[in-house]
Parts: sequence; structure tokens; C-alpha cells
Amino acid sequence: MTRTVRTFILPAALIISIGLLALACGGGGDGGNGGNEGDSMSIDVTMGDNFYEPNEFTVKSGQKVTFNLKNEGIAIHNMRVAGADNEYNTDDDALSDPDQLSPGDTGTLEWTAPDQAGEIDLRCEFHPTDSTGVIMVE
Repeated sequence: MTRTVRTFILPAALIISIGLLALACGGGGDGGNGGNEGDSMSIDVTMGDNFYEPNEFTVKSGQKVTFNLKNEGIAIHNMRVAGADNEYNTDDDALSDPDQLSPGDTGTLEWTAPDQAGEIDLRCEFHPTDSTGVIMVE
């Protein structure tokens, strides 16, 4: 019986303990889709022909956000987040990197929410009336 405990039960208990510790320390994350870690957030966004999915986001004021972008359309796309003034093509805009995503490409857009609550618009520069979205800052 002692040999069975040493051979099977103790290693199994050790593996279970390590697994539970990993989950408690964040090893059971959500794969980066809307994950929130302290003052930062990561959001996966699919870019299609004339849409973002999702296209509405809620963040905290001052929060750092990384949009993980994937172009699943057949056209070139990108993402531009208007600045705190909610105007495009000003110094406080954020633009995806790279600034042109060909079909199948991936990219990111790193952005920090303004300190004041409100709504911030975003859009694709190649499809500015169709590929749009909004970020609600709380």
C-alpha cells in the first residue's frame, strides 16, 4: 500500500496542487478576450468588410486598452480611435499598427481612455461610414 501511495497518489496530488495554484494566480484566464488585468484590458476584434465585431466597448477612465485586430474581410482595413476631443485626424488619435491590414492580417491598437467619462468614436479610415464603433468610458 505504501508503494502505491508513493507511486501514484503523491504525484497526482502534486499535479492537482500545481494546477489549482496556477488557476488561483491567473492561469485560468480568458485568452485575452475582454480580459482585465489591473489598469489594462485586452479586446479581440474581428474586422470584416464594413464592420467590426464587436463594435461597442466599455472601459474605465484612464484604462489602457489593447485592441487585438484580425482582418477577416477581403478589403484593406484599419482602426482609428478619435482622441479625447472625439475628433478624427487630430494629435490625440490612436491608429492601428500596422495602419493597413490586408485580408488575413493581424494588428493591434494600443489606446488609453481619457480621464473623463463619455463616448469615443472609432472607425476604419477606408470605410468611415460603415465600419464604425463606440467606446463608452465610465
